Amino acid sequence: MPALKTLLASYDLAFLRDIAELWGIELQASERRSVLMELASAMSSRQLFEEVFGSLPPQAAGALIGLKALDGKMPWQAFEHAQGELRPMGPARRKREKPHRFPQNTAERLWYQGFVGRAVLQENETLREFAFIPEEFLELLPDSPRDEDLPPRQLPAWAEAKVIANPAHGDRVLDDLCTLFAALRMDMLEQLPRMSGIQTSYWQLLLILSKSLDLLDEHQQPKENARVFLGKPRSEALRWLAQSWANSHAFDELRMAPSLRCEGTWQHDTIAPRRKILEWLNALPNLTWFKVEDFVDDVFRQQADFLRSGADYNTWIISTSDASARLLHSFEHWRDVEGQYIRFLIAEVLVYLGMVRTGKLLNQSEDLVFQVSPGFSGLLSPDGSLELPEEAQPVLVGRDGKLEMTPLVPRIARYQLARFAEWHTLQADRYVFQLTPASLQAAGEQGLELKHLRALLRKYGKPGIPPALQKALARWEKNGLEARMEPLMVLRLTEPSLLEKLRESKASSCLGEVLGPAAVLVKPGCEGRVRAALHDLGILTDIPEGKE
Repeated sequence: MPALKTLLASYDLAFLRDIAELWGIELQASERRSVLMELASAMSSRQLFEEVFGSLPPQAAGALIGLKALDGKMPWQAFEHAQGELRPMGPARRKREKPHRFPQNTAERLWYQGFVGRAVLQENETLREFAFIPEEFLELLPDSPRDEDLPPRQLPAWAEAKVIANPAHGDRVLDDLCTLFAALRMDMLEQLPRMSGIQTSYWQLLLILSKSLDLLDEHQQPKENARVFLGKPRSEALRWLAQSWANSHAFDELRMAPSLRCEGTWQHDTIAPRRKILEWLNALPNLTWFKVEDFVDDVFRQQADFLRSGADYNTWIISTSDASARLLHSFEHWRDVEGQYIRFLIAEVLVYLGMVRTGKLLNQSEDLVFQVSPGFSGLLSPDGSLELPEEAQPVLVGRDGKLEMTPLVPRIARYQLARFAEWHTLQADRYVFQLTPASLQAAGEQGLELKHLRALLRKYGKPGIPPALQKALARWEKNGLEARMEPLMVLRLTEPSLLEKLRESKASSCLGEVLGPAAVLVKPGCEGRVRAALHDLGILTDIPEGKE
Protein backbone atom coordinates (compact mmCIF):
# COMPACT_ATOMS: atom_id res chain seq x y z
CA MET A 1 0.00 0.00 0.00
CA PRO A 2 1.40 3.50 -0.81
CA ALA A 3 2.88 5.39 2.14
CA LEU A 4 1.51 8.65 3.50
CA LYS A 5 4.40 10.61 1.98
CA THR A 6 3.55 9.18 -1.43
CA LEU A 7 -0.04 10.31 -1.05
CA LEU A 8 0.85 13.82 0.12
CA ALA A 9 3.46 14.21 -2.64
CA SER A 10 0.66 14.22 -5.22
CA TYR A 11 -0.88 17.39 -3.74
CA ASP A 12 -0.02 21.03 -4.30
CA LEU A 13 0.97 23.36 -1.44
CA ALA A 14 -2.53 24.78 -0.99
CA PHE A 15 -3.99 21.25 -0.67
CA LEU A 16 -1.38 20.35 1.95
CA ARG A 17 -2.26 23.44 3.97
CA ASP A 18 -5.97 22.55 3.80
CA ILE A 19 -5.18 19.11 5.27
CA ALA A 20 -3.06 20.68 8.00
CA GLU A 21 -5.98 22.98 8.86
CA LEU A 22 -8.35 20.04 9.26
CA TRP A 23 -5.87 18.13 11.41
CA GLY A 24 -5.14 21.18 13.58
CA ILE A 25 -1.45 21.18 12.64
CA GLU A 26 0.36 24.51 12.81
CA LEU A 27 2.93 24.34 10.03
CA GLN A 28 6.36 25.88 10.60
CA ALA A 29 7.67 25.36 7.09
CA SER A 30 6.62 27.35 4.06
CA GLU A 31 8.27 25.52 1.15
CA ARG A 32 6.21 22.63 -0.34
CA ARG A 33 8.69 19.79 0.23
CA SER A 34 9.31 20.84 3.83
CA VAL A 35 5.58 21.20 4.45
CA LEU A 36 5.05 17.68 3.06
CA MET A 37 7.64 16.15 5.43
CA GLU A 38 6.33 18.08 8.44
CA LEU A 39 2.73 17.13 7.70
CA ALA A 40 3.51 13.43 7.14
CA SER A 41 5.39 13.26 10.45
CA ALA A 42 2.59 14.91 12.42
CA MET A 43 -0.21 12.85 10.85
CA SER A 44 1.64 9.62 11.70
CA SER A 45 1.38 10.37 15.43
CA ARG A 46 -0.95 7.85 17.07
CA GLN A 47 -2.28 10.44 19.51
CA LEU A 48 -3.15 12.99 16.82
CA PHE A 49 -4.54 10.33 14.51
CA GLU A 50 -6.89 8.99 17.19
CA GLU A 51 -8.10 12.51 17.98
CA VAL A 52 -8.89 13.31 14.35
CA PHE A 53 -10.35 9.86 13.62
CA GLY A 54 -12.50 10.10 16.73
CA SER A 55 -13.99 13.38 15.52
CA LEU A 56 -15.21 11.84 12.23
CA PRO A 57 -18.93 11.33 11.70
CA PRO A 58 -20.03 7.65 12.10
CA GLN A 59 -20.53 7.25 8.33
CA ALA A 60 -16.94 8.35 7.59
CA ALA A 61 -15.40 6.32 10.42
CA GLY A 62 -17.32 3.23 9.32
CA ALA A 63 -16.23 3.72 5.73
CA LEU A 64 -12.55 3.84 6.76
CA ILE A 65 -12.82 0.71 8.90
CA GLY A 66 -14.71 -1.09 6.14
CA LEU A 67 -11.95 -0.15 3.72
CA LYS A 68 -9.34 -1.51 6.13
CA ALA A 69 -11.25 -4.82 6.23
CA LEU A 70 -10.67 -5.04 2.46
CA ASP A 71 -6.88 -4.87 2.98
CA GLY A 72 -6.98 -1.09 2.77
CA LYS A 73 -8.16 -0.69 -0.83
CA MET A 74 -11.15 -1.10 -3.11
CA PRO A 75 -11.90 -0.23 -6.75
CA TRP A 76 -12.30 3.52 -7.05
CA GLN A 77 -15.61 3.19 -8.87
CA ALA A 78 -17.05 1.08 -6.04
CA PHE A 79 -15.71 3.52 -3.45
CA GLU A 80 -17.41 6.46 -5.15
CA HIS A 81 -20.65 4.55 -5.55
CA ALA A 82 -20.65 3.71 -1.84
CA GLN A 83 -19.41 7.01 -0.42
CA GLY A 84 -20.31 9.59 -3.08
CA GLU A 85 -18.57 11.04 -6.13
CA LEU A 86 -15.52 13.26 -5.82
CA ARG A 87 -16.12 16.50 -7.70
CA PRO A 88 -13.26 17.41 -10.08
CA MET A 89 -11.58 20.55 -8.73
CA GLY A 90 -8.48 22.46 -9.69
CA PRO A 91 -6.63 24.87 -7.37
CA ALA A 92 -8.78 27.86 -8.32
CA ARG A 93 -12.08 26.13 -7.68
CA ARG A 94 -10.80 24.64 -4.42
CA LYS A 95 -9.82 28.10 -3.24
CA ARG A 96 -13.22 29.47 -4.17
CA GLU A 97 -15.52 26.68 -2.89
CA LYS A 98 -13.35 25.33 -0.03
CA PRO A 99 -14.54 21.66 -0.29
CA HIS A 100 -12.33 20.66 2.66
CA ARG A 101 -14.60 22.72 4.90
CA PHE A 102 -17.84 21.92 3.05
CA PRO A 103 -17.57 18.33 1.73
CA GLN A 104 -20.69 17.10 -0.06
CA ASN A 105 -20.31 13.44 0.90
CA THR A 106 -18.17 10.94 2.79
CA ALA A 107 -15.77 10.45 -0.12
CA GLU A 108 -14.93 14.16 -0.19
CA ARG A 109 -14.58 14.32 3.59
CA LEU A 110 -12.03 11.47 3.66
CA TRP A 111 -10.25 12.78 0.55
CA TYR A 112 -9.72 16.33 1.77
CA GLN A 113 -8.65 15.15 5.22
CA GLY A 114 -5.95 12.97 3.67
CA PHE A 115 -7.37 9.69 4.99
CA VAL A 116 -7.89 8.22 1.52
CA GLY A 117 -5.89 8.46 -1.71
CA ARG A 118 -6.40 7.44 -5.31
CA ALA A 119 -3.81 5.49 -7.28
CA VAL A 120 -3.32 2.92 -10.01
CA LEU A 121 -2.15 -0.23 -8.24
CA GLN A 122 -1.21 -3.70 -9.46
CA GLU A 123 -3.28 -6.66 -8.33
CA ASN A 124 -2.82 -10.17 -9.74
CA GLU A 125 -0.68 -8.78 -12.58
CA THR A 126 -3.41 -6.28 -13.52
CA LEU A 127 -3.24 -2.49 -13.13
CA ARG A 128 -6.38 -0.87 -11.80
CA GLU A 129 -7.47 2.36 -10.11
CA PHE A 130 -8.11 1.99 -6.39
CA ALA A 131 -9.11 4.05 -3.38
CA PHE A 132 -6.55 3.27 -0.67
CA ILE A 133 -5.60 4.05 2.91
CA PRO A 134 -1.91 4.99 3.44
CA GLU A 135 -0.01 2.17 5.09
CA GLU A 136 0.74 4.25 8.24
CA PHE A 137 -2.99 4.67 8.89
CA LEU A 138 -3.73 0.96 8.47
CA GLU A 139 -1.76 0.26 11.64
CA LEU A 140 -3.59 2.98 13.58
CA LEU A 141 -7.17 2.16 12.59
CA PRO A 142 -9.19 -0.18 14.86
CA ASP A 143 -9.81 -3.67 13.50
CA SER A 144 -13.58 -3.64 13.82
CA PRO A 145 -16.09 -0.80 13.88
CA ARG A 146 -18.15 0.25 16.84
CA ASP A 147 -21.84 -0.28 16.17
CA GLU A 148 -22.33 3.48 15.99
CA ASP A 149 -19.57 3.68 13.34
CA LEU A 150 -21.22 1.27 10.93
CA PRO A 151 -22.82 2.93 7.92
CA PRO A 152 -26.58 2.36 8.02
CA ARG A 153 -28.09 -0.19 5.66
CA GLN A 154 -30.24 1.80 3.27
CA LEU A 155 -33.09 -0.63 2.69
CA PRO A 156 -36.52 1.03 2.78
CA ALA A 157 -39.27 -1.33 3.90
CA TRP A 158 -42.62 -1.71 2.13
CA ALA A 159 -46.01 -2.09 3.79
CA GLU A 160 -47.79 -5.42 3.49
CA ALA A 161 -50.76 -3.71 1.85
CA LYS A 162 -48.61 -2.61 -1.10
CA VAL A 163 -47.34 -6.11 -1.92
CA ILE A 164 -48.86 -8.95 -3.93
CA ALA A 165 -47.15 -11.89 -2.26
CA ASN A 166 -46.33 -15.14 -4.03
CA PRO A 167 -47.35 -18.33 -2.22
CA ALA A 168 -44.84 -19.29 0.44
CA HIS A 169 -42.79 -22.33 -0.56
CA GLY A 170 -42.33 -23.36 3.06
CA ASP A 171 -40.97 -26.85 3.50
CA ARG A 172 -42.33 -28.17 0.19
CA VAL A 173 -38.79 -28.81 -1.03
CA LEU A 174 -38.75 -31.90 1.23
CA ASP A 175 -41.76 -33.37 -0.56
CA ASP A 176 -40.43 -32.46 -4.00
CA LEU A 177 -37.09 -34.13 -3.29
CA CYS A 178 -39.02 -37.26 -2.31
CA THR A 179 -40.87 -37.05 -5.65
CA LEU A 180 -37.60 -36.51 -7.50
CA PHE A 181 -35.92 -39.55 -5.93
CA ALA A 182 -38.85 -41.81 -6.80
CA ALA A 183 -38.97 -40.41 -10.35
CA LEU A 184 -35.26 -41.11 -10.83
CA ARG A 185 -35.80 -44.70 -9.71
CA MET A 186 -38.57 -45.08 -12.29
CA ASP A 187 -36.87 -43.12 -15.11
CA MET A 188 -39.63 -40.49 -15.00
CA LEU A 189 -37.56 -37.30 -14.56
CA GLU A 190 -38.68 -35.82 -17.89
CA GLN A 191 -42.36 -36.31 -16.97
CA LEU A 192 -42.19 -34.33 -13.72
CA PRO A 193 -42.82 -30.84 -15.22
CA ARG A 194 -46.00 -32.03 -16.96
CA MET A 195 -47.31 -34.03 -14.02
CA SER A 196 -46.52 -31.44 -11.35
CA GLY A 197 -47.13 -28.25 -13.31
CA ILE A 198 -43.74 -26.92 -12.13
CA GLN A 199 -41.14 -25.74 -14.64
CA THR A 200 -38.23 -27.94 -15.68
CA SER A 201 -35.66 -25.50 -14.23
CA TYR A 202 -36.96 -26.19 -10.71
CA TRP A 203 -36.49 -29.95 -11.02
CA GLN A 204 -33.05 -29.44 -12.56
CA LEU A 205 -32.06 -27.24 -9.62
CA LEU A 206 -33.19 -29.93 -7.17
CA LEU A 207 -31.26 -32.51 -9.18
CA ILE A 208 -28.06 -30.45 -8.97
CA LEU A 209 -28.64 -29.80 -5.28
CA SER A 210 -29.07 -33.52 -4.63
CA LYS A 211 -25.85 -34.32 -6.48
CA SER A 212 -23.89 -31.64 -4.63
CA LEU A 213 -25.08 -32.99 -1.26
CA ASP A 214 -24.05 -36.57 -2.16
CA LEU A 215 -27.62 -37.88 -2.21
CA LEU A 216 -27.26 -39.35 -5.72
CA ASP A 217 -24.67 -41.68 -7.24
CA GLU A 218 -22.91 -41.28 -10.58
CA HIS A 219 -25.95 -42.79 -12.36
CA GLN A 220 -28.34 -40.26 -10.80
CA GLN A 221 -29.87 -42.86 -8.54
CA PRO A 222 -30.65 -42.19 -4.86
CA LYS A 223 -27.94 -43.41 -2.49
CA GLU A 224 -28.37 -44.70 1.03
CA ASN A 225 -27.84 -41.07 2.14
CA ALA A 226 -31.10 -40.20 0.37
CA ARG A 227 -33.00 -42.88 2.26
CA VAL A 228 -31.61 -41.58 5.54
CA PHE A 229 -32.63 -38.04 4.54
CA LEU A 230 -36.18 -39.17 3.71
CA GLY A 231 -36.45 -40.85 7.10
CA LYS A 232 -35.52 -37.74 9.11
CA PRO A 233 -38.26 -35.71 10.85
CA ARG A 234 -39.30 -32.74 8.73
CA SER A 235 -37.69 -30.05 10.91
CA GLU A 236 -34.42 -31.97 11.13
CA ALA A 237 -34.44 -32.73 7.39
CA LEU A 238 -34.99 -29.10 6.39
CA ARG A 239 -32.26 -27.83 8.74
CA TRP A 240 -29.86 -30.47 7.41
CA LEU A 241 -30.70 -29.48 3.84
CA ALA A 242 -30.19 -25.74 4.43
CA GLN A 243 -26.94 -26.13 6.37
CA SER A 244 -25.50 -28.69 3.96
CA TRP A 245 -26.26 -26.38 1.04
CA ALA A 246 -24.74 -23.38 2.83
CA ASN A 247 -21.49 -25.33 3.29
CA SER A 248 -21.40 -27.03 -0.10
CA HIS A 249 -18.41 -26.43 -2.40
CA ALA A 250 -20.11 -28.34 -5.23
CA PHE A 251 -23.26 -26.20 -5.49
CA ASP A 252 -22.32 -23.18 -7.62
CA GLU A 253 -24.98 -20.47 -7.85
CA LEU A 254 -22.84 -18.38 -10.20
CA ARG A 255 -22.68 -21.09 -12.86
CA MET A 256 -26.37 -21.92 -12.35
CA ALA A 257 -27.77 -18.39 -12.77
CA PRO A 258 -29.88 -18.71 -15.94
CA SER A 259 -28.90 -15.33 -17.38
CA LEU A 260 -25.15 -16.05 -17.17
CA ARG A 261 -22.81 -18.37 -19.05
CA CYS A 262 -19.52 -19.21 -17.33
CA GLU A 263 -16.77 -20.72 -19.47
CA GLY A 264 -13.14 -21.64 -19.03
CA THR A 265 -11.17 -23.43 -16.33
CA TRP A 266 -11.08 -20.63 -13.73
CA GLN A 267 -12.09 -21.64 -10.24
CA HIS A 268 -13.70 -19.70 -7.42
CA ASP A 269 -14.80 -20.11 -3.83
CA THR A 270 -18.51 -20.93 -3.80
CA ILE A 271 -19.00 -20.82 -0.03
CA ALA A 272 -17.59 -17.40 0.95
CA PRO A 273 -19.85 -15.21 -1.26
CA ARG A 274 -22.90 -17.32 -0.37
CA ARG A 275 -22.23 -16.94 3.35
CA LYS A 276 -21.70 -13.20 2.99
CA ILE A 277 -25.11 -12.74 1.37
CA LEU A 278 -26.70 -14.97 4.01
CA GLU A 279 -25.12 -12.89 6.79
CA TRP A 280 -26.53 -9.69 5.33
CA LEU A 281 -29.98 -11.25 4.88
CA ASN A 282 -29.91 -12.61 8.41
CA ALA A 283 -29.39 -9.06 9.73
CA LEU A 284 -32.69 -7.93 8.17
CA PRO A 285 -35.92 -8.04 10.19
CA ASN A 286 -38.16 -11.02 9.44
CA LEU A 287 -41.48 -10.67 7.64
CA THR A 288 -40.58 -7.22 6.31
CA TRP A 289 -40.78 -6.51 2.60
CA PHE A 290 -37.72 -5.11 0.80
CA LYS A 291 -36.93 -4.56 -2.86
CA VAL A 292 -34.41 -7.01 -4.26
CA GLU A 293 -32.79 -4.15 -6.19
CA ASP A 294 -32.40 -2.12 -3.00
CA PHE A 295 -30.55 -5.06 -1.48
CA VAL A 296 -28.34 -5.36 -4.58
CA ASP A 297 -27.52 -1.65 -4.31
CA ASP A 298 -26.71 -2.06 -0.62
CA VAL A 299 -24.24 -4.86 -1.32
CA PHE A 300 -22.61 -2.73 -4.01
CA ARG A 301 -22.16 0.13 -1.54
CA GLN A 302 -20.97 -1.98 1.38
CA GLN A 303 -18.74 -4.61 -0.21
CA ALA A 304 -18.80 -4.79 -3.98
CA ASP A 305 -15.92 -7.30 -4.06
CA PHE A 306 -17.80 -10.04 -2.20
CA LEU A 307 -17.68 -12.32 -5.27
CA ARG A 308 -14.91 -11.04 -7.56
CA SER A 309 -11.97 -8.81 -6.80
CA GLY A 310 -8.91 -7.47 -8.57
CA ALA A 311 -8.02 -9.38 -11.72
CA ASP A 312 -11.08 -11.63 -11.34
CA TYR A 313 -13.17 -8.98 -13.09
CA ASN A 314 -11.20 -9.62 -16.29
CA THR A 315 -9.98 -13.22 -15.99
CA TRP A 316 -13.33 -14.86 -15.24
CA ILE A 317 -14.94 -15.60 -18.60
CA ILE A 318 -18.61 -14.75 -18.05
CA SER A 319 -21.09 -13.75 -20.72
CA THR A 320 -24.83 -13.39 -21.11
CA SER A 321 -26.67 -16.61 -21.87
CA ASP A 322 -28.89 -15.06 -24.53
CA ALA A 323 -28.21 -15.01 -28.25
CA SER A 324 -25.98 -11.94 -27.97
CA ALA A 325 -23.48 -13.80 -25.71
CA ARG A 326 -22.19 -10.41 -24.54
CA LEU A 327 -18.92 -10.69 -22.58
CA LEU A 328 -19.24 -9.28 -19.05
CA HIS A 329 -15.66 -8.27 -18.31
CA SER A 330 -14.54 -5.48 -15.95
CA PHE A 331 -16.12 -3.87 -12.93
CA GLU A 332 -18.61 -1.90 -15.05
CA HIS A 333 -20.61 -5.13 -15.45
CA TRP A 334 -20.93 -5.67 -11.70
CA ARG A 335 -24.72 -5.54 -11.81
CA ASP A 336 -24.80 -7.97 -14.72
CA VAL A 337 -22.76 -10.56 -12.79
CA GLU A 338 -22.84 -9.97 -9.03
CA GLY A 339 -26.31 -8.47 -9.33
CA GLN A 340 -27.62 -11.52 -11.17
CA TYR A 341 -25.92 -13.81 -8.66
CA ILE A 342 -27.78 -12.09 -5.80
CA ARG A 343 -31.11 -12.08 -7.65
CA PHE A 344 -30.85 -15.79 -8.46
CA LEU A 345 -29.82 -16.65 -4.90
CA ILE A 346 -32.72 -14.76 -3.35
CA ALA A 347 -35.52 -15.24 -5.86
CA GLU A 348 -34.93 -18.92 -6.62
CA VAL A 349 -32.56 -20.85 -4.35
CA LEU A 350 -33.65 -19.28 -1.06
CA VAL A 351 -37.31 -19.32 -2.08
CA TYR A 352 -37.14 -23.05 -2.85
CA LEU A 353 -35.44 -23.71 0.49
CA GLY A 354 -38.26 -21.89 2.27
CA MET A 355 -35.90 -19.21 3.62
CA VAL A 356 -37.30 -16.27 1.64
CA ARG A 357 -40.69 -15.30 0.22
CA THR A 358 -41.08 -13.03 -2.81
CA GLY A 359 -43.80 -10.82 -4.22
CA LYS A 360 -44.52 -7.85 -6.48
CA LEU A 361 -45.32 -4.26 -5.61
CA LEU A 362 -48.81 -3.12 -6.57
CA ASN A 363 -48.79 -1.17 -9.85
CA GLN A 364 -45.05 -1.83 -10.22
CA SER A 365 -44.87 -5.21 -11.91
CA GLU A 366 -41.10 -5.07 -12.47
CA ASP A 367 -40.21 -4.50 -8.81
CA LEU A 368 -39.57 -7.82 -7.12
CA VAL A 369 -39.72 -7.67 -3.33
CA PHE A 370 -38.75 -10.24 -0.72
CA GLN A 371 -39.00 -10.95 2.97
CA VAL A 372 -36.83 -13.15 5.15
CA SER A 373 -38.77 -16.08 6.63
CA PRO A 374 -39.10 -16.37 10.42
CA GLY A 375 -37.15 -19.63 10.43
CA PHE A 376 -34.17 -18.20 8.50
CA SER A 377 -31.79 -18.07 11.48
CA GLY A 378 -33.01 -21.37 12.88
CA LEU A 379 -32.31 -23.15 9.62
CA LEU A 380 -28.71 -21.97 9.37
CA SER A 381 -27.60 -21.98 13.00
CA PRO A 382 -26.21 -25.27 14.40
CA ASP A 383 -27.96 -24.42 17.65
CA GLY A 384 -31.14 -23.15 16.00
CA SER A 385 -34.55 -24.71 16.28
CA LEU A 386 -37.42 -25.16 13.87
CA GLU A 387 -40.86 -26.60 14.47
CA LEU A 388 -42.63 -28.41 11.64
CA PRO A 389 -45.58 -30.83 11.75
CA GLU A 390 -44.86 -34.50 12.32
CA GLU A 391 -45.27 -36.89 9.39
CA ALA A 392 -47.85 -39.12 11.03
CA GLN A 393 -50.78 -39.31 8.61
CA PRO A 394 -51.67 -42.67 7.00
CA VAL A 395 -51.84 -43.67 3.35
CA LEU A 396 -55.49 -43.98 2.28
CA VAL A 397 -55.76 -47.37 0.53
CA GLY A 398 -58.74 -47.99 -1.76
CA ARG A 399 -60.21 -51.40 -2.49
CA ASP A 400 -59.35 -50.82 -6.17
CA GLY A 401 -55.66 -50.18 -5.44
CA LYS A 402 -55.88 -46.38 -5.30
CA LEU A 403 -53.32 -44.82 -2.92
CA GLU A 404 -53.90 -41.25 -1.66
CA MET A 405 -51.33 -39.35 0.41
CA THR A 406 -50.72 -35.89 1.87
CA PRO A 407 -47.33 -34.27 2.61
CA LEU A 408 -47.70 -35.48 6.21
CA VAL A 409 -47.50 -39.12 5.17
CA PRO A 410 -43.91 -40.22 5.95
CA ARG A 411 -41.81 -39.34 2.92
CA ILE A 412 -39.99 -42.67 3.04
CA ALA A 413 -43.39 -44.40 2.67
CA ARG A 414 -44.37 -42.36 -0.37
CA TYR A 415 -40.95 -42.91 -1.95
CA GLN A 416 -41.30 -46.67 -1.61
CA LEU A 417 -44.99 -47.00 -2.52
CA ALA A 418 -44.69 -44.71 -5.56
CA ARG A 419 -42.39 -47.26 -7.17
CA PHE A 420 -45.17 -49.88 -7.16
CA ALA A 421 -47.83 -47.68 -8.77
CA GLU A 422 -48.83 -45.50 -11.69
CA TRP A 423 -48.66 -41.78 -10.89
CA HIS A 424 -51.93 -39.89 -11.31
CA THR A 425 -51.71 -36.67 -9.23
CA LEU A 426 -48.73 -34.63 -7.99
CA GLN A 427 -50.01 -31.59 -6.13
CA ALA A 428 -48.63 -29.58 -3.23
CA ASP A 429 -51.21 -31.02 -0.84
CA ARG A 430 -52.20 -34.32 -2.48
CA TYR A 431 -50.55 -37.28 -4.19
CA VAL A 432 -52.56 -40.02 -5.91
CA PHE A 433 -51.17 -43.33 -7.20
CA GLN A 434 -52.84 -46.41 -8.68
CA LEU A 435 -51.72 -50.03 -8.38
CA THR A 436 -52.12 -51.71 -11.79
CA PRO A 437 -50.84 -54.90 -13.42
CA ALA A 438 -48.41 -52.83 -15.49
CA SER A 439 -47.07 -50.96 -12.46
CA LEU A 440 -46.65 -54.18 -10.47
CA GLN A 441 -44.86 -55.75 -13.43
CA ALA A 442 -42.52 -52.74 -13.65
CA ALA A 443 -41.86 -52.92 -9.92
CA GLY A 444 -40.99 -56.58 -10.22
CA GLU A 445 -38.48 -55.77 -12.95
CA GLN A 446 -36.79 -53.39 -10.47
CA GLY A 447 -36.44 -56.20 -7.96
CA LEU A 448 -39.42 -55.15 -5.83
CA GLU A 449 -41.66 -57.96 -4.59
CA LEU A 450 -45.29 -58.04 -3.54
CA LYS A 451 -44.27 -58.93 0.00
CA HIS A 452 -42.58 -55.54 0.20
CA LEU A 453 -45.77 -53.84 -1.01
CA ARG A 454 -47.92 -55.71 1.51
CA ALA A 455 -45.55 -54.80 4.34
CA LEU A 456 -45.67 -51.11 3.40
CA LEU A 457 -49.47 -51.10 3.14
CA ARG A 458 -49.83 -52.80 6.52
CA LYS A 459 -47.40 -50.36 8.15
CA TYR A 460 -48.56 -47.09 6.62
CA GLY A 461 -52.01 -47.83 5.13
CA LYS A 462 -55.48 -47.09 6.43
CA PRO A 463 -57.29 -49.37 6.89
CA GLY A 464 -54.40 -51.68 6.13
CA ILE A 465 -55.03 -53.75 2.99
CA PRO A 466 -58.75 -53.94 2.03
CA PRO A 467 -59.92 -57.56 1.45
CA ALA A 468 -60.74 -56.91 -2.21
CA LEU A 469 -57.25 -55.55 -2.85
CA GLN A 470 -55.68 -58.37 -0.86
CA LYS A 471 -57.50 -60.88 -3.05
CA ALA A 472 -56.53 -59.04 -6.25
CA LEU A 473 -52.87 -58.97 -5.29
CA ALA A 474 -52.93 -62.69 -4.50
CA ARG A 475 -54.56 -63.55 -7.86
CA TRP A 476 -52.11 -61.34 -9.76
CA GLU A 477 -49.18 -62.95 -7.95
CA LYS A 478 -50.47 -66.39 -8.96
CA ASN A 479 -51.96 -65.84 -12.42
CA GLY A 480 -50.56 -62.55 -13.67
CA LEU A 481 -52.83 -60.45 -15.92
CA GLU A 482 -56.31 -61.98 -16.08
CA ALA A 483 -58.35 -59.18 -17.62
CA ARG A 484 -57.49 -56.57 -20.19
CA MET A 485 -59.38 -53.73 -21.87
CA GLU A 486 -58.16 -52.40 -25.16
CA PRO A 487 -59.59 -50.33 -28.05
CA LEU A 488 -60.46 -52.38 -31.14
CA MET A 489 -61.75 -51.60 -34.66
CA VAL A 490 -64.65 -53.77 -35.82
CA LEU A 491 -65.54 -54.03 -39.51
CA ARG A 492 -69.25 -54.84 -40.06
CA LEU A 493 -70.45 -55.78 -43.56
CA THR A 494 -74.00 -56.17 -44.86
CA GLU A 495 -73.45 -59.64 -46.33
CA PRO A 496 -71.27 -62.63 -45.33
CA SER A 497 -70.19 -62.97 -48.96
CA LEU A 498 -68.45 -59.61 -48.77
CA LEU A 499 -66.37 -60.85 -45.86
CA GLU A 500 -65.36 -63.90 -47.90
CA LYS A 501 -64.30 -61.71 -50.83
CA LEU A 502 -62.28 -59.53 -48.44
CA ARG A 503 -60.49 -62.61 -47.10
CA GLU A 504 -59.43 -63.42 -50.68
CA SER A 505 -58.03 -59.90 -51.24
CA LYS A 506 -54.55 -58.45 -50.57
CA ALA A 507 -55.86 -57.22 -47.21
CA SER A 508 -56.55 -60.70 -45.85
CA SER A 509 -53.55 -60.48 -43.47
CA CYS A 510 -55.10 -57.36 -41.91
CA LEU A 511 -58.16 -59.21 -40.63
CA GLY A 512 -58.24 -60.51 -37.11
CA GLU A 513 -60.74 -62.43 -35.00
CA VAL A 514 -64.13 -63.17 -36.62
CA LEU A 515 -67.00 -61.81 -34.51
CA GLY A 516 -69.89 -63.07 -36.68
CA PRO A 517 -70.93 -64.01 -40.23
CA ALA A 518 -70.36 -60.47 -41.44
CA ALA A 519 -68.15 -58.92 -38.69
CA VAL A 520 -64.41 -59.09 -38.15
CA LEU A 521 -61.67 -57.25 -36.20
CA VAL A 522 -59.24 -55.05 -38.16
CA LYS A 523 -55.66 -55.22 -36.92
CA PRO A 524 -54.15 -51.95 -35.68
CA GLY A 525 -52.38 -49.99 -38.41
CA CYS A 526 -54.16 -51.80 -41.26
CA GLU A 527 -57.11 -49.45 -41.67
CA GLY A 528 -55.81 -47.98 -44.92
CA ARG A 529 -55.15 -51.32 -46.60
CA VAL A 530 -58.65 -52.64 -45.69
CA ARG A 531 -60.21 -49.42 -46.97
CA ALA A 532 -58.35 -49.77 -50.30
CA ALA A 533 -59.37 -53.42 -50.66
CA LEU A 534 -63.04 -52.52 -50.12
CA HIS A 535 -62.74 -49.78 -52.75
CA ASP A 536 -61.40 -52.38 -55.18
CA LEU A 537 -64.58 -54.40 -54.46
CA GLY A 538 -66.67 -51.34 -55.27
CA ILE A 539 -67.61 -50.67 -51.64
CA LEU A 540 -67.46 -47.17 -50.17
CA THR A 541 -66.62 -47.04 -46.47
CA ASP A 542 -66.01 -44.57 -43.66
CA ILE A 543 -62.94 -46.40 -42.38
CA PRO A 544 -60.34 -43.65 -41.64
CA GLU A 545 -56.94 -43.62 -43.26
CA GLY A 546 -54.51 -45.60 -41.12
CA LYS A 547 -50.76 -45.96 -40.83
CA GLU A 548 -49.23 -48.76 -42.84
